[in-house]
Amino acid sequence: MTSFSMPESDSAIEAFTSIFASKHKLDNGNSVIKNKYLQQMAGRITRGSKKTDFEYLQKDGPAVKKFAWVMGDDGLSLFLVQSNLEALRSIGCEDKWIRRKLENGEYFQLGIFYRSPECLLATWDGVLSLIDIYYPKSISAKIRRHEKALKQMSFDEIEARARLSYLHGATYFDINELAVNGNSADPRFMSEERFLKCEGTLEESRGFLYNRLGLAKLFDGSGFTKNSSGQLGVREYLQPNIPVRDIPGFRYLDLPIDTTDLMPDS
Repeated sequence: MTSFSMPESDSAIEAFTSIFASKHKLDNGNSVIKNKYLQQMAGRITRGSKKTDFEYLQKDGPAVKKFAWVMGDDGLSLFLVQSNLEALRSIGCEDKWIRRKLENGEYFQLGIFYRSPECLLATWDGVLSLIDIYYPKSISAKIRRHEKALKQMSFDEIEARARLSYLHGATYFDINELAVNGNSADPRFMSEERFLKCEGTLEESRGFLYNRLGLAKLFDGSGFTKNSSGQLGVREYLQPNIPVRDIPGFRYLDLPIDTTDLMPDS
């Protein structure tokens, strides 16, 4: 079970909420909030079209996604000094992706909460530690077998081999996009059940990490977000995906986006 260290008061959450609400009236929100407050906190961008999409940190729920990607103090600070759109761009969201979600009737919210001990920096060591803890040995052992290759080989190298083998020419992205509510009937989509039954090659293991944990093309194990140009952004973390009602002090903040501010699709 995820454990949270609850401060004596909600000072950090209250301070962040207040500055966020009035950030356009201030010169610099980050100069007003104490660093010790930000360092207590974590945040997650969640999107959805209905209330139930926001019940868990990651909307698909732990049966599908055991972990949720969250940001720390450096990522949260962006939302105090930048517009909502600028902050989303700064953490790696592309305009065409944002537009697609908005056109599909989804909206964005920033969940803020106190960081738990189970919130680990998303390095390879952090990811593998979470897999060891929250997945059965039959799964973690298959992935651990390829630890050295996962750390040393590039995503493109592994994907090229996967396209010649079990992906049959498709990309990891192609297969991942087939999922509806986090699952797909395509045999190339690496659910827990399929991964348990397959040999567990390096290529299949990387597919499982992509489909189930969200370790996509830009993940390099550095612990930082990265854009398509290779520029590092803010620190990123993984933590167990639990109901937000079980997180002390949790609060959602609306992130309205004006579509006229988005760059045209190329």
